[in-house]
Amino acid sequence: MKSQLDVPNIATLYGALDTFREQSLRRLQSSFLPVGDPDTGNVWTRTSASELVREFIEKPDESKRGFLDKLRDQLASISRPAGQLMEELTWLHLVVASKQRYPSKRQLLDEIADIGGATGPSGMFDDALHAGLAATGTSFFTRRPNQLWLLVRFAERWTAASSHERETWLSDPAAFRAMVFALEGVADQTQRHALLHLVHPDSFENTVSQYHKRKMASLAEPSEVGENDDATIARVRDRLAKTYGERFSFYQPEVRGLWDPESEPTAEPPAADPPAAELIEPVEPQVRGAWLIRGSGGERVPDWLADGTCGIGFADTFPFALAPEVSRDELRALADEAGTDTTAGGFNHELGQVWRFVNKMEIGDYVVTVNGQNVYLGVVDSGPRDVFARTRKETVRSIEWLNADAPIQRRDTAKSLQSKMKTLLTLTLITPEIDELERWVSGERQQQTTAEPAQVGLPLATAQLAQDLLLDKPWLDEVIELLEEKRQLVLYGPPGTGKTYLAQALAEHLAGGVGAFEIVQFHPSYTYEDFFEGYRPVPGGAGKVDFAIKSGPLRRIADAAAAAPSIPHVLIIDEINRANLAKVFGELYFLLEYREQPISLQYSDMEFTLPENVYIIGTMNTADRSIALVDAAMRRRFYFVEMSPAVAPVSEMLGRWLGARGMSDEPARLLAELNARLGDPDAAIGPSYLMTERVLEPGRLERIWAHGIMPLLEERFYGNRDELARFSLASVRAAISPSST
Repeated sequence: MKSQLDVPNIATLYGALDTFREQSLRRLQSSFLPVGDPDTGNVWTRTSASELVREFIEKPDESKRGFLDKLRDQLASISRPAGQLMEELTWLHLVVASKQRYPSKRQLLDEIADIGGATGPSGMFDDALHAGLAATGTSFFTRRPNQLWLLVRFAERWTAASSHERETWLSDPAAFRAMVFALEGVADQTQRHALLHLVHPDSFENTVSQYHKRKMASLAEPSEVGENDDATIARVRDRLAKTYGERFSFYQPEVRGLWDPESEPTAEPPAADPPAAELIEPVEPQVRGAWLIRGSGGERVPDWLADGTCGIGFADTFPFALAPEVSRDELRALADEAGTDTTAGGFNHELGQVWRFVNKMEIGDYVVTVNGQNVYLGVVDSGPRDVFARTRKETVRSIEWLNADAPIQRRDTAKSLQSKMKTLLTLTLITPEIDELERWVSGERQQQTTAEPAQVGLPLATAQLAQDLLLDKPWLDEVIELLEEKRQLVLYGPPGTGKTYLAQALAEHLAGGVGAFEIVQFHPSYTYEDFFEGYRPVPGGAGKVDFAIKSGPLRRIADAAAAAPSIPHVLIIDEINRANLAKVFGELYFLLEYREQPISLQYSDMEFTLPENVYIIGTMNTADRSIALVDAAMRRRFYFVEMSPAVAPVSEMLGRWLGARGMSDEPARLLAELNARLGDPDAAIGPSYLMTERVLEPGRLERIWAHGIMPLLEERFYGNRDELARFSLASVRAAISPSST
């Protein structure tokens, strides 16, 4: 029809509608049943339609139960052809909606198919559900029974008509419109207008809003006024096509500005028809947003419900009118001019929330608010405006509250949404929860039970991994299971025990070639900004330097993990105890223990949760600082695994390494004697010092001992050289000489 036909998903949708019109409306055959099914010709019949009228329309259920619960009882004894007709009418109902996402559409169709023993859409009919043609408005959800009643009446009228009448309706758009608007029904205007476009897309606009059509028709010159708005709009289209091209959309900005000047500024019309590749697509939003807004701990919620509004405060920070189209930097400058301390720690949080409320929230978006255990859902119905009272200024939007008298209970919401409702931010984007919100408003499932999210299982050690690491498989399995349970662990021990090597080997094993791991080394000057995110200089315009928020290793791996939730992602923190942990982790400490709960970040104007599939392995050198010096908050959030040269399996590592190469075990016995003399696990010497192929070459062991091991001991026994002599190679070798080889 118009420019939207050039969009692949939309073209698929219109192709499915063409087939539906031919198969079901002209030939009275089922569009979903396979060829050869005995009921293919029994679906689009007067008998099936009358059965739906009798069981669905004439037996209304006035209880407060959900739509599907009531429908299940109404259609309990429905025949298969009637159930199939209900399924195909529901598809016709859903296919127009651009703001309802595919999973929600498909779930409703699957549940209705289950109720009626029907076959759901496949192929092009299923693909068509991924697109949408119009923003359907809230009545599409809140009055779904009314919309479906209208479609059942339509099927009843269609199947009772003669073939001549049906051909007239298919060939004459005006006659079809007259038939549709003569059908019995109430609160179903959305579906009537949808039917017009679905059956005659070349004659009726892709809108289901009577209000929008009335405004479009207001563009008519006196000679263009027809018997109804649709006829008038058709004549307006003929005139505007000379300026904007035959395939223009009433929703492209410069045209919408003519009939809806508050939406977009009017642009100069093009001089001629644009080429097909440059045609402007409809600007009706294709994805509905969803927001959680807090009303001062619930205090403001009763007023919002009564007034049909919701709002955001921060009048002390922004004591001036808040207008749309103001950038963040401009808003910051205005606050600075008004005397606000824009360097304060919380300013960026408030700036982001106010800016999103004014600029990013759109008419038609969902809004959720909470008061105690009650959860309320509404739809944004206006742009922002400032309201001034004696004691406060509040920036508000009009809201159509959908369940003011029947709130959802917190416990009946999905766990993911429950965790988001614990946020401290006033305004939070929760669009990922939109499927659940659409279930609420449609009445499909008032008490949604959500299964626990599947845990990412970590693969246990393989025999090859144990062999490569010279460690026992049961010990490695225990380490992996500890990491899986706590998600954070620290490998601690003296130098040379292979802590970092083991951490990297485990990360590679756990990632399995499809995950990711990253390594970072802490040091005394390491900061939160280095580890998670912070402002960093970036090249600006005209040779200037700007500052932008840059992600650190934890933020990078968390973002990667969130994009692939079924795959383990591992962050290795080498020398974890060398940094000021409280300073580096900041508010992230909380997330190590409460992964599912969101927190407010220091720099970003958003909330953050640490994905369940992020695992952290730290290494700690106990020769530098004892585990006892690590603060209690850190110790509570990590499991600790000791890697002591005096305790298996590390104590056996050097002997296994030498044996695998057919070498003398003297270095292993020397190391064991040395560590026995030291008598301090934190000061013990790790096997890696002696794990070199040349250790038994003449003079090599003496060199390692003199320049690798003794300097470590000299620092420990500084000022006591007599004591140090006990650890010389000659002394230690003499102690093992009776059994040397």
